[in-house]
Amino acid sequence: MAVVKKTRGERELDLAHGDKREASGEELAQRRRQQRVEALKLIAGIWADRADIPRDGLEYQRMLRSE
Repeated sequence: MAVVKKTRGERELDLAHGDKREASGEELAQRRRQQRVEALKLIAGIWADRADIPRDGLEYQRMLRSE
């Protein structure tokens, strides 16, 4: 019988979510997706109200590169 070891990240996710059992691959993938979504929601629109930078991303890149 082969023994499959969990990665450090998988063990940390289990501990962070208070799981007493081991997470399946699909559960782990779903948790990681959820963590990414939560992180992205925190930063979405972070520059929305700034008036000192162009609203167009390409124009902003050109401005940065010209400096």
